[in-house]
Formats: sequence, structure tokens, C-alpha cells
Amino acid sequence: MEKIYHEQQVDRFCAQHCLNGLLQGPYFTVESLAEIAHNLDDKERRARNSSQMDCLNTDESGNFSVQVIAMALQNLGLELVRYMRKSEEAEAARADPTSQRAFICHFDMHWLAIRRLGCQWFDLNSLHARPRLISNTYLSIYLAQLNSEGYSIYFVTGHLPECEADQYLMLYPVSETYLTQPSPSSGGRGSERDADLQKALVLSLADDANDISLQSVLADSKREAEELEMQKALRISMQ
Repeated sequence: MEKIYHEQQVDRFCAQHCLNGLLQGPYFTVESLAEIAHNLDDKERRARNSSQMDCLNTDESGNFSVQVIAMALQNLGLELVRYMRKSEEAEAARADPTSQRAFICHFDMHWLAIRRLGCQWFDLNSLHARPRLISNTYLSIYLAQLNSEGYSIYFVTGHLPECEADQYLMLYPVSETYLTQPSPSSGGRGSERDADLQKALVLSLADDANDISLQSVLADSKREAEELEMQKALRISMQ
């Protein structure tokens, strides 16, 4: 596990931690994300012909919008796609989440990344003291749990940068006994559901081929609006 790059929560810098965990390296800082946010704000002001418009993509506490996350990834040739989107690509991802390489989840100013390294999945939530191993079946359960709690979920398309952890874990996967070991936490929303989710995680090992369908879960109006805003901002940024 020491090969996996993992940043623990500092202040409200979870967007930075999420992106760097996803990419497995110190790719972004708060300053570089703030620059992206300000550039997006400037382009939106010009598009709306309003110099008085407030900052929409960041705030003084260090929170960043989904548009900033999407643009940061777009600059590296990657794209965020809404997990609950009505498209063939998203439907395929919901039918088999393990066919993807990575997910980004967002709720109430918190961002977290879930990524496949080697042939295994890991929860890289910065609220956790260390990465958490996820079985293939539990990945579906975990995404369903996050969705039910109101998280907006995206999967990441494009070629992720090569990293040492991916190569190492392909040869030396983490033992499944790691799943049952207690994991220290930095507190917060993630720790509240640890007990129930840990039980589900262990049970999932018994039948990793179990088919969990998320087809019936619908995105609410807030998520639809968020996607429209992201697409609009990205169109403006390309002008």
C-alpha cells in the first residue's frame, strides 16, 4: 500500500487531494486550481458581458466547482462523464463499473476519488488515513451507497498517466485480508458509515460475480442542472 500515492485532508483542499489521488502524483496545488477557476470566471464574465459577476468556480474557503475539476482533467486529455447520464457510455459503466478506470464523487463540498490500480480498486478518500481496498462487487455497492447519500458520481475517460502503484500492484496485488483490518480515519462523513459498509465489503468477497444493477436509480434535478452548468462552462472555455 505504500506504493499508492495518498493525500490526507488538509483544510478544505479535498479537490486537490481528489485529483492528485486519481492521477497518483502531486499534479495540482490549490494555487493551480484557483488559476483555472479564475480563468473560467473571466471567460464566463466575457460571455455574459458582465464585469461585476461574482466568482462562481471557487470561494475563499478553498472549495472548487465541478467545472474546475473537469477543466483540470481536460487539460490532461481526460474527461468527466456523469455516471447517471442517459447515454450508452454511462449505461455501460453502470452495468459494469469495473470496466472503468476511475471515478470522482462529489457531495456537500467534498470530493473523493476511486481508482483501479493493477487489478484492484481503491477508495482514495482524503478523509481516510490510508487508501481502502474495494472488491469488484463492493465497488457497485459503494457507488450505490454514495448515490443514495446524494453524491454526484462521474467516471473518468481517457488515458490516465502511468504510475508506479499501477505497475507494482499488477505484479503484487494487495491481500484480501487487508479488507478486514481496521483502518484509521480522519473523521467526517466517511467514518459515519464505516461499520455497515465494512460488513458489506467483507460479504462481497463471497460472491464477486454478483450482478448489482443501478439502472433503476435516477439522477435528481440538482445533478442534471450541475451537468448542464459544467457543459456550458466547458463550451465557454473553448471559445
